[in-house]
Amino acid sequence: MKDKIAIVVQRYGLEINGGAELHARLLAEKLSHIYEVEIITTCAIEYEYWDNYYAEGTDLIDGITVRRFKTEKKDVKKFNSLSKTVRNRYKYDHKKLSWLNFPYVLFKRMQYRNKAFNFNEWLEAQGPLSYDLINFIKEKKEDYKAFIFFTYLYHPTNIGIKEVREKSILIPTAHDEPQFYLDGYGELFSQAKSIIYNIQTEKELVEKTYPQVKEKSSEIAGIGFDDYDFSMTELPDRFTPKKYFIYIGRIVEDKGCLMMIEYFRNFKKIYPEYQDIQLVLVGKNSLDEEITKGDDIILTGFVDHELKNALLANACALIMPSFYESLSLITLEAMMLKIPVIVNKNCDVLYSHIEKSGTGKSFTNNKEFSGALQFYLQQKNNDYLVEGNKAKKYVLDHYSWDTVIEKFSSVINSL
Repeated sequence: MKDKIAIVVQRYGLEINGGAELHARLLAEKLSHIYEVEIITTCAIEYEYWDNYYAEGTDLIDGITVRRFKTEKKDVKKFNSLSKTVRNRYKYDHKKLSWLNFPYVLFKRMQYRNKAFNFNEWLEAQGPLSYDLINFIKEKKEDYKAFIFFTYLYHPTNIGIKEVREKSILIPTAHDEPQFYLDGYGELFSQAKSIIYNIQTEKELVEKTYPQVKEKSSEIAGIGFDDYDFSMTELPDRFTPKKYFIYIGRIVEDKGCLMMIEYFRNFKKIYPEYQDIQLVLVGKNSLDEEITKGDDIILTGFVDHELKNALLANACALIMPSFYESLSLITLEAMMLKIPVIVNKNCDVLYSHIEKSGTGKSFTNNKEFSGALQFYLQQKNNDYLVEGNKAKKYVLDHYSWDTVIEKFSSVINSL
C-alpha cells in the first residue's frame, strides 16, 4: 500500500499553465507513481481576486484526487493599501544612503519601520483565504505521511504549515521582492521541517535573509524534464511567414512586460529593416489595451500545451524580462526545445541559466535588448543549432525527473 501525501497549492487545474501551479501539477503526476498523491487547493482559477471558479468538493485530474475549498471574498481596497506600505518599507530599507539623501531616507526608513503592520492581516488580505482548507488540514493531518506546501507567499502555506510542522516540506519559490522581507515570513521558514529549493540562488537568498534557516534540512531539486522528440503542431495562419519573438506568462507590469514592449518598439524604430518583426504575447493580458495595440504585437490569450510548444519552436527567441523569478519553468522549456532565451540580467535566477548553460543573451538596458534581438535575427543556422543543442543538454544534465524524484523521495521518507 502506497503512503499518502498531500500537495498544498493556492490554485490547481489544467487551465493554469505556468508558475508554481504548473510545477505542482507536474510534480504531483510524477510522485503519483510512488505515492498516493492528493491535492489540497482552492476553487480559484486566478490570483488577483481568488474568486471561486471551480466547483467545491473533490475532483479527479489525470488520476489524481483534487480537493477544492471555497475562498472568502477578497477586500481589494484593503489589500492595495497594505501593498503600498509593503512596497515603501522595501524601498526605504533597501535604498542606499548618501550624504545627500541621508536625513530623508533615514527618516522614511524609521517611519515605515515604526508604522504598525500586522502580518496576519496582510496574509488574509492577500489571500487566498479559505478557512475550510485550513480546517481540513488540521482535521485530517494524520491521514498523510507528508504535506508539500508550494509558495512561501500565501495564506494556505503560512497557516497550514503550523498544523503539520513535523510532516511539512516547503517549496518556497522565493525571490527578491518587497513581500519576501516581511518579518512574518521568517517564522514560516523556521517552522518547515524541510525546505526544497528550486535553485542555488534561491537557497542563498533565503539563508542570507533568514540566517536561522541555515541549519534546517534542505535540498535543491527544482523541476524535471524528460527527453523527448517534439512533434510540431501546425501554427495558425497569422503566425506565418513573419518572424517573431515570444513572451509566455502573465502579461503584467510586475513581470517587466511594459519595459519589454517599450524596448521592442524602440528596436524597430532604430532598425527600420526589421519592421515586419512581431512580438507574440502568450497568456492573460492585464495591461491597458492601448499599450498592446498595433500590428507588431500579437496577443494569443491562453493556449494549450501543444500550441504553446509550437509557438516557442517557431520563435526567434523567448524573451524573459522579469526581475523576479525562482526558477522559470518556461525558460527551461524553451531551452529543451533548443530555442534561445533573452533574459533580464537583473534577475539572478534567469541570468544563472544563461551563464551556466553558456547560451542565450541578457540585457540591462534598451541598447543591450536591441543587440540581443539583432543577434538572433542575424545568427547563422549552424550556430543556432549548436547553441540549441547546448541549451537542451544543460536542462537534461541539471533537471532530469529521475534526479528530482529521488531527492523528493529521500526527504519524504526522512520525515
